[in-house]
Amino acid sequence: MIDLERSNRQRFGYEAISSHVEGIERIYSKSNIRITHQLFSLLKDAKDLAAQWAEGNIVETDMNKLFNSLHIERIYGGIKLLDGYDNREKYLKDLLNGTLDFFLRESSHAKSIFWELEVFTKIKKVIPDTHLNEPDIVVDIGRYSIAIPCKKIFSEKGVPKVLSNAVSQIEKQHEFGIVAINVDDLIPERVLLKARTFQEAGNKLHDQNINFLKRYERHFLKYLSASRIIAVIASTSMVTDILDESPKFNNFSQWSIWTIPGLQSDHKKSIDEFRSKVIG
Repeated sequence: MIDLERSNRQRFGYEAISSHVEGIERIYSKSNIRITHQLFSLLKDAKDLAAQWAEGNIVETDMNKLFNSLHIERIYGGIKLLDGYDNREKYLKDLLNGTLDFFLRESSHAKSIFWELEVFTKIKKVIPDTHLNEPDIVVDIGRYSIAIPCKKIFSEKGVPKVLSNAVSQIEKQHEFGIVAINVDDLIPERVLLKARTFQEAGNKLHDQNINFLKRYERHFLKYLSASRIIAVIASTSMVTDILDESPKFNNFSQWSIWTIPGLQSDHKKSIDEFRSKVIG
């Protein structure tokens, strides 16, 4: 069984950009961690664009700075719940280990850690009993503790190994698990998703997820059928160019869920509750 997410969109202007920049800098400053190299460069471009737009100079927008500002929007959305989190320093340092330019297609520890934070943030908003904990995230629903190992795919050749690692991460104290897989980096480098409407953009990303889930369904059955993992989340996020609606350029994300056939009734009830809260 597969479900898709209903995506939301937000306004994007110089005030929002400035707020995202300030939020990231505040979180790092409170942890006494100096922002280095690649993240610093993204923040600088976002600051430059915000200043340019604040002065009313939109016509001559530098598109690279616009796209980097969208990366900053996404980064802030993924890390803002770390503010006040006891173990935030570890995650903040990991995010400086590799690129967070979502247009680039290169293996990055920072992107892998960021995917964990995106999953945590999305679920935490609707299920308060969600925690950054081994294997990566733990969600408590009713009497069940659900483990969610988070995996970022950089190459399709690595899918079987990713599934095998996810299975090994599920600890005995967790009743069952859901593996969350991000497939952004299977899309060609520096590609925009073009669509006439937000609905069309959502459908295109949903199709991307579904095609991934279908291609690897036999692997899911092989690696997961005898394990405690009972579902797979596939997620794709892209910068979108919306032709007929506003705002024109956006971060757009879609989640789809595949579940093991023939779940026992109590597990099915829990996964249905998770799906209804997280996917909508």
